[in-house]
Amino acid sequence: MSDTLDAIVVGLGAMGSNALAVLARRGKRVLGLDRFDPPHNFGSSHGGSRVIRLSYFEHPDYVPLLKRAYDAFDRLAQDSGETLRIENGLVMGGAPGNAVAAGMLRSARTHDLPVSALDGAELMRRYPQFTVPADWEVVFEARGGFVRPEATIRAALAAAARDGARIERETPIAAWGSDGRTAWVETARGRFEASALILAAGAWMPACTGTRQSGQNPLRLTPTRETLVWIDDEGDPDWHATRMPVWLFDRGNEPAVYGVPAFDLMGAPGGMKVGLHGSGGPVRPEQICEPVEPAIVRKTVQAMQERLRGAAGRRVTGACSCLYTMSKDGHFAVGLHPDHSNVAIAAGFSGHGFKFAPVIGEALADLAIGGETHLPIGFLAPGRLLKNGTF
Repeated sequence: MSDTLDAIVVGLGAMGSNALAVLARRGKRVLGLDRFDPPHNFGSSHGGSRVIRLSYFEHPDYVPLLKRAYDAFDRLAQDSGETLRIENGLVMGGAPGNAVAAGMLRSARTHDLPVSALDGAELMRRYPQFTVPADWEVVFEARGGFVRPEATIRAALAAAARDGARIERETPIAAWGSDGRTAWVETARGRFEASALILAAGAWMPACTGTRQSGQNPLRLTPTRETLVWIDDEGDPDWHATRMPVWLFDRGNEPAVYGVPAFDLMGAPGGMKVGLHGSGGPVRPEQICEPVEPAIVRKTVQAMQERLRGAAGRRVTGACSCLYTMSKDGHFAVGLHPDHSNVAIAAGFSGHGFKFAPVIGEALADLAIGGETHLPIGFLAPGRLLKNGTF
């Protein structure tokens, strides 16, 4: 087809669906493509809940983006009539000197965020559901909580469609390219052209970003398969989000254990969701369809039982896999393609990206249409991950 589109968005998960919605809201002629039927269970944007927090231990530079994301989630919720963000508080930390609590406090000081530094004894006094050493160092953030990934993607795609976006589901791309003025994608449904292209294909980005000259995976991204486990809350009100915060405990050299308590919303999975952050090994993205490994489920349950009172004996009600797409430094890759000024990239969200989805979508829309953004994403530039600064 001729160049009748302003932008094409490849991948309609967390970032792509929001980018599509922003572009359509701005009156742009846009097409969104996904290899599956989003929201779906074949990536990293599912599982009923994803943690959201402001006092970001990974780096203080994320905090301004998070503040904008909080507002954007709430606007999307208001427009859609869906509850997307639940603010039930969050507690994170571990043994004395742990990097998680220290990083949260650093971000809180830098951006004047209200948090509370607690020891393990005070944590257990406030929340007797937990069992931790009395000298542990933890941080409580009242504005922490979780967002609903499937509901967020549904809301973003519905908004995009209402504003005129064309959405093609179950349409993987075979190839893409750009001459600097026009970008194009090849699919089984034909060739599509636009003034700009956004690549936000999750675990399929290693292949997506390659060229014939450089080969695949120039950003050196590594998809890993992680395991989510649900534990029966047995109707215990102390395991519900009205009484219990989201939690994550550092385990030193072992993957951190985290949990999201039960909550009551239509379509919400039952029970408490728990996981071991970053415990999975490298995979091809297609391997997400393989059965969950019972050994990982057992390790996850054991780690959870060590930190929650009354957890022993509660049955596993479900488990599934999700994909992290890890960058070399654990930070995102968001920006213009170094070789194509009309191609924007969103990749490498490393298991902590969903909470940024609306603001990353806004940044991608800016980049695709204007070639720049006022949002502070410079520290996430894709070029830092390239061996020679070019694809």
